[in-house]
Amino acid sequence: MSLLRVSRHWTLVAITLFAVIVSRDDVTVQGQRRSWRHQNSRQPGPPGPNMCKVQHVVGSKEKFYTYCVAKHIKYICERPTYVRWECCSGFAKKGNEAGCTNVMPLNNVLGLTSDLKMTQFVQHAKKAGLQEKLSLHGPFTVFAPSNEAFTSLSLDDLSKIHPEDGSPSLIHYHVIPGRLNISTTRKKNQELVTLHKGSKVRINKYSFGVATVNCARIMKPDELATNGIVHVIDKVLSPVDMRSTIAQQIQDDERFSNFGMALLVSKLMKRLKNEKRSFTVLAPTNDAFAKLPEHVLDKIFTDADTAEKILKRHIIKGVFCADAIIVAVGLRAVDSGRMLFRCKRDGLSINQAKVTHPDIITGNGVIHGVDTVLLPDSVKNLTELMTDMQLGSFLQFIEQVGLNASMGKGNVTIFAPTDNAMKELAPEYLAELKQKPQKMVELVQHHLVPGKVQKPDLVGDSDLPSMSPMSVRLKVNVDRQGVRLDKAKVGRWPRECDSALIHRVDNVLVPHELSLMETVIDDPQLSMFSELLELSGVANTLLPDGHYTLLAPTNRAFKYINQNQLDNLMYHFERLEKFVERHVITRMVLKCSVPYEGVYSLKAMQSDKTHFTYDRRGTLYVNKHSRVVSDDILTSNGVLYKIDHVLPCSCERGLRNIYGQYISSYRYRKPYY
Repeated sequence: MSLLRVSRHWTLVAITLFAVIVSRDDVTVQGQRRSWRHQNSRQPGPPGPNMCKVQHVVGSKEKFYTYCVAKHIKYICERPTYVRWECCSGFAKKGNEAGCTNVMPLNNVLGLTSDLKMTQFVQHAKKAGLQEKLSLHGPFTVFAPSNEAFTSLSLDDLSKIHPEDGSPSLIHYHVIPGRLNISTTRKKNQELVTLHKGSKVRINKYSFGVATVNCARIMKPDELATNGIVHVIDKVLSPVDMRSTIAQQIQDDERFSNFGMALLVSKLMKRLKNEKRSFTVLAPTNDAFAKLPEHVLDKIFTDADTAEKILKRHIIKGVFCADAIIVAVGLRAVDSGRMLFRCKRDGLSINQAKVTHPDIITGNGVIHGVDTVLLPDSVKNLTELMTDMQLGSFLQFIEQVGLNASMGKGNVTIFAPTDNAMKELAPEYLAELKQKPQKMVELVQHHLVPGKVQKPDLVGDSDLPSMSPMSVRLKVNVDRQGVRLDKAKVGRWPRECDSALIHRVDNVLVPHELSLMETVIDDPQLSMFSELLELSGVANTLLPDGHYTLLAPTNRAFKYINQNQLDNLMYHFERLEKFVERHVITRMVLKCSVPYEGVYSLKAMQSDKTHFTYDRRGTLYVNKHSRVVSDDILTSNGVLYKIDHVLPCSCERGLRNIYGQYISSYRYRKPYY
């Protein structure tokens, strides 16, 4: 029995040791797995030396090499991308070794294109008689079309590569004397002479490292050769493209005959004939013009000023090819209008227009045919512009009171509430507006300011005269969050039509007729503070056009004060004046101006510091212990807050509450229900 027990004992020990060893190994393996996963969760590096990243676009054959697009872009033309690694230029794989360790010796230009498996270009170069020149002479820069570029040509275009009249082949147009390194050149736009009768090609560099030659994308740049450099491109180039100007091309193309007529009316055709300047022209097709209302068409073809305003929106300085846009680019037209070029799955778009005929190359720029005429705000009427700005709710108010017709060509600025802001109006207030049409007129006029007021012209702590007959002025406040009128934040970009300058605001500007003092008197919760304001004479110092913040303790707040001390204070005018001034700030402080994480500090009229802070629940406090128990109540000369405790004042250091605690102590605060 004893031997059996000993045997069982050692068996249990062996099993336990085995379990510990296995568990330790398992922990180690799992730890290694976690480490491997953690390592691979980062951006992976090259799998070996001399390997370069290539970005492939899903659903297409497009590739973007690291030295073209240095940063990994997750989406190109709204299509996802993935990364693969290839041997860098001049390197090749050697057996089963990791990476690309085999260094390839430099070859001549023609030999290099053969090494790059560009068989079509090599055949055409030999047929064009360029074999000796590209092999033994130089240096040359060659823009070599890919095999796919040649196979995509029609039979007619293929026949034009080698003309039968003995003139130079089109392959000559792809060769320029000298070395041009795309990655190191700093010029964004340059024209260089080719071997084709002195014809020029235009090279452009854009954002994200994209480069083009005559709007053909340089797919793989800077392949070095002994006698030059090779750039692989995605199209076959033609010298015919660079021979005409933009003006000539538009006049010769029937698809843009209406656009050409409008250019003649506007007298902009002369500018587009200038061969020393480069432009990108967005040419609306005849179908695009057919979509315009008749009154707009008539003005374009009969009024030079209107035609010029519209067509300037279609002209951009510089050359911007379709392949230059792989995500989105913001540009400005010659009329300073903002243009957003976006590359989408279904093609290129510019603002609300779609590019239907991209990359029509000319000697002084490029033309993109578009399916929509881009109308600038300056030729739109008030209704059209406010509809574009999605301000339909406030537009309905304007139309209901009949002010849209009366504006005409008026010099006026409209601070128009957004549709979301209009939805925030109380149903009772809306019902009152419907019952009292004059009140709606006053509300709309309160959003109108005489003259054209730009956002940079707005100065904090100042007033703007509205067109309301009540003579109520708008209060301008500038804080770190932006510019505000009363409580409404003014939008970033105003837009101007033929009759008004329009700013978007995020709140309805309700006229406030009552002053601070009148508001205090009308509030039964503030009767004690109203009495102190009058006794101290501070009420008389509040100017009607001022920008004050009044921190008004409620009647309940005064119940915490020792009554004997309060009575004594009321019989000493100077002390009472200082005490009341402690609750007045000579600048407007709105709730939206106070940061949720931080302290907003200003001096009171009496000179003590006043600190505004939010607690974790989003409740606003003044000097930590006085809770704001109301909204920020706007008046004609400032903003009013009701607070649940009086503010500590250096002028009354001995002031105590009913429990004998000093007012300046944080501990004196009692719950306010």
